Formats: sequence, structure tokens, C-alpha cells
Amino acid sequence: MPELFTALAVLTCAWLLARAQNRAVSRITRTAERLADGDWSARVGPMPDDEFGRLGRSLDRLAERVQEDIAQLRRSDQVRKDFTANVSHELRTPLAAIKAFAETLHEGAAEDPEHRAEFIQEIESNADRMTRLVDDLLTLSTLDSKARSRALESVDLMRVAAEVTATLKPLASRKELGLRLEPFHDIPPVRGDRGQLKQVLTNLLDNAVKYTPEKGLVRVSASCAESRVTVSVQDTGPGIPAEDLPRIFERFYRVDKARSRELGGTGLGLAIVKHIVEAHGGSVAVESRPGAGSTFRFTLPAA
Repeated sequence: MPELFTALAVLTCAWLLARAQNRAVSRITRTAERLADGDWSARVGPMPDDEFGRLGRSLDRLAERVQEDIAQLRRSDQVRKDFTANVSHELRTPLAAIKAFAETLHEGAAEDPEHRAEFIQEIESNADRMTRLVDDLLTLSTLDSKARSRALESVDLMRVAAEVTATLKPLASRKELGLRLEPFHDIPPVRGDRGQLKQVLTNLLDNAVKYTPEKGLVRVSASCAESRVTVSVQDTGPGIPAEDLPRIFERFYRVDKARSRELGGTGLGLAIVKHIVEAHGGSVAVESRPGAGSTFRFTLPAA
């Protein structure tokens, strides 16, 4: 009789184990079938810590990675579509203006000296705008593809900032702006591509000078902490609304579209800044509020 109970107990345990294993296999199979049908949200879920459980967790991790990759591909595809649409729009506007002014000249305005000069100036202005846009697009394309390797060297940011400030002095003087370069005391050099880092400072300072009203102030300063160098470009311009700050470094994003185009902006300058700084192992940030100016900062590892 005890042997019978023992046999029944063994059979019961075997049946329960087989049933649990069948349920586990069924769950894994159903999940695999849903994944095969394209439902990448399917998951096996919690499983016992046995071979079937390990198989289920491996399948869930695989599904998560594939789902993340698909989401990234969709985001990249949307970015590409938006980028293409933005480029088309940005090129269409000056092209339409050039065509309109050229047709007007062809239809007889060329015989009117006063209007002829005005129309030719507009054609040149829109051609310059297209040139700046194409140049920025080529820069971004080169940065994206990494087609041009960076010429890494020890870079003295104080010297680079002095060169950029000197270049923009005439523009600042015409607006009666104070363009102040604070001494970079005890700031170590950084290791990077000097030309690219000069472009970062040029883009930031050019924006600050353009958007700061007459008799305002643009100030460049630097600090160092924990082997990281931070350069700040501060202005007394109109400031940036809080809702625009998270998107300020996006390609073609403009706070004031009309004013940006009027000042010759392409909407790509800050995107180039972000791309270059991050490629150098750094980060960018901005602090601003309407009516209180803006401060753009980029931080790089010290050499």
C-alpha cells in the first residue's frame, strides 16, 4: 500500500511538472507566433527560473531590442522626411524670389536704372542666402558621414575666441554693441579639431551679435572644473521662450522664422554647434528667458 501512494505521488508530480512545462511551451510558442506576425509588443512575461524561463526571457530581450531598433528606424525615417521637406522649403523661397526678379528685369525693368539696381541687389541677396544654406548643408553632411577625419591637436580656446571676436568686431561696432572677451584665466587647452571648434564659436557669437539689439552687450567667458572646460557666450538680446528651448538645437528650428531669414540665418547653425561639440565628447546647453538675454555654453574635456 505505501508503494501505491508513492507511485501515485510520483505520477502526480510528473503530471504537474509536465503540465507546467506545457503551459510554458504554449506561452513561448504563442509569443513567438505573435512576433512572427509583426506584433513586436508581444512578451512571454514572468517565468520560473528554469530552462523554459531562461528561453522566455531571452525571447523577451530579443523582442525588446528589435522593437527599439524598429522605433529608431521610424524616427530616423521621419527625421529624413522632415529634413528633405525643410531643405525643399528653404531653397524654394529664394529660388522663387530670384526667378520673379529676373522675369521682371526681362520684361522691361532692366531699362529702369532705379528699379534695376534694387532687383539685382535682391537677386544677389537671395543667391547669397542659398549659398549659405548649401554650405551649411554640406558641413552637416560631412559631419554626419564622418567623411573628413578631425585634425586633432591641442587647442587654445582663448586664442580661437580672440580670432572670432576680432572678425565680428566690425559688425558689433555698426550696432554699437559691446563685444567683450573675458580673460580665460587658468584654462587648459582642449584636444580637438581647431577649425571645427572655431566654427562653434563663430556660430554662437554671430548669433549673439545678430540678435542683440543696438547698444547691447555680448560677453565671452570660460571656466574649468573637474578637467572639463566650459565656454559661455552671453548676450542681452530678446531671450528665448521656455517652450522653444528644448528644440533650439534642432535642424531648421527657428524661434522667430521671419527675423532669422531677414538676418540671413539658415536654421542650421546651432545644429552644427551641437554636432561638433558632441563629436568632441562634449555637451551644449542654453539658459534664457524672454527679455533677459541668453547664455549658450559648451563643455569639452580638457586635453
